[in-house]
Amino acid sequence: MKILFLGNSHTYYNDMPQIFANICKERGKDVDVAMQAQSGVTYGWHYGKLIELRFALMYGGYDYIIMQQAAHSPCPSKEETLADGMKIIELARRYGVVPIQTMPWAEKRSPEHQYEMYEIYEELAEKAGVRINPVGRIFEDIFNNYPEINMYWLDGEHASEYGSYAAALCTYATIFAESVKGVSPKSYYTYPLSQETWNEISRAYAEAAACPCDRALAKKADALWNEKAKPVLDEKEAERVLDTDKAEIIQELVDKYAL
Repeated sequence: MKILFLGNSHTYYNDMPQIFANICKERGKDVDVAMQAQSGVTYGWHYGKLIELRFALMYGGYDYIIMQQAAHSPCPSKEETLADGMKIIELARRYGVVPIQTMPWAEKRSPEHQYEMYEIYEELAEKAGVRINPVGRIFEDIFNNYPEINMYWLDGEHASEYGSYAAALCTYATIFAESVKGVSPKSYYTYPLSQETWNEISRAYAEAAACPCDRALAKKADALWNEKAKPVLDEKEAERVLDTDKAEIIQELVDKYAL
């Protein structure tokens, strides 16, 4: 089986598709994964790169495409998401690839945003007749009921190693309709910054946003990010063994929402 993950930074943080691949290997599934994802991009951006996407779907031999729309910044409108999502779904089906729509998660600071996401992506799923990968529901449940599990990275938007583990488990359960109880509590963490370093980067971007005409401030913020927030290049260094009790809670919730 071959699976293409299509998305943005919420897809590639913590090498989530590889966490999924590791789960498949552990469960005896012969699965190859590939990814098309860049920071901040939308379905419209991906469809605009039609040559690349068409080639991957036509010749890649993929069985599934796991779609994840930009959901925080930028946050495309409902109309844009429905229109562009449908284009990608129709393109995938043209080449015999089964599309699955990932339900995004809300920002930690704005949990009420989750209800808007439910409305958008459930409508897309209904209109297009696609399955939903209900990652956002797991984030919401844990946020409300299990505050001891931090699902978010330092910015309160991207996933932590626990959040990416949940997304990978949920993708597995959605595709294979199998319980994920007992899966090894192993994840990755690709941007291990300190809170102090993140605060410094965050202040730089806030200054740039406050003075949009000053391009120097934006360049300074980008330079600081590139200097301080380099992804871990060694797989072993990025590996994380999660707390067993927390992993079991996530597994229970994946079974609850994905099966």
